[in-house]
Amino acid sequence: MYRFTCIVIIVCIVGIASLSVSTESDESEAASEESHTPGWFRVDTDSLGTHFLIGATHSVGAVSLESNIFIDDTIGEFDLGISIPAIKGDRFSLIVLPMLGLGYDFATPDGPLAIYPHLFVFLPAGNLFFKSWTIGSLYSIFDEDRSNELYTRNYVTYSLNKTLAIGPQVEAVLGLGDGGGLFSFVVGPRINIGYGENNTLGILVGYDTQKKEGQTGLTGRLSFTRRW
Repeated sequence: MYRFTCIVIIVCIVGIASLSVSTESDESEAASEESHTPGWFRVDTDSLGTHFLIGATHSVGAVSLESNIFIDDTIGEFDLGISIPAIKGDRFSLIVLPMLGLGYDFATPDGPLAIYPHLFVFLPAGNLFFKSWTIGSLYSIFDEDRSNELYTRNYVTYSLNKTLAIGPQVEAVLGLGDGGGLFSFVVGPRINIGYGENNTLGILVGYDTQKKEGQTGLTGRLSFTRRW
C-alpha cells in the first residue's frame, strides 16, 4: 500500500508539473529561441574512412564551453573544452581552445579506448584564416601494448570572395615511444567552397611524403560542414 501511495503521489506531481510547463511554454518559446545553442556538423572522408563530428558552444556565464562528439564506425569520442579569446579585434583575433576527450570502441565491451587531449588555434585576420588542430591519442593508459600517437592539421586560406577560399595545408601523424616515428606527412592545396547558406565544402589534394614503395603518394580529404 505504501509503494502504491508513493507511485500515485509521483504521478500527480509529474502531471501537475507537465500542466504547468504546457501553460508556460508559449511565454518561454520566444526566450528559448533567442538563447539557442550554436552548433555545427561535419563529415570527413579520407584515407582512414568516413568520420562524423558534431559540436556545440555552451555559454555558462562569461565562459564559452565547447563540446565535440566524434563518431568513426564503432568508435565514439566525447570532448570538452573552454574557448579562450586571447586577442579580440575587428580585423584580427586569436582564439585558443584546449579540449580533453574520452573515447570508447563499442565493438568490444572492454572499457575506454583512449584519452584525447586537443589543442585548437583559430586566427581570423581579414581575408586570411588560420586553423591549427593538434590531438594526442593516449592508448597506453588503458592498453600497455598499444603505442600513442600525435596528429596535427594546419592550414591557411585566403578568401577570394564570399564563396571561394584557397591556401596551403600541412598535416602529420607521429608515432610516440618505441617503434614510433613519422608515419605520415601530407602537404597540398586546400579549397573551401561555400555550399549554400552556413555550409562549406572543403577539398584537400595532398601528397604524402611518407608513402610506401609502389604508391603514388596522392591523397586528400573531402569535408562538408554545416553550422547553425
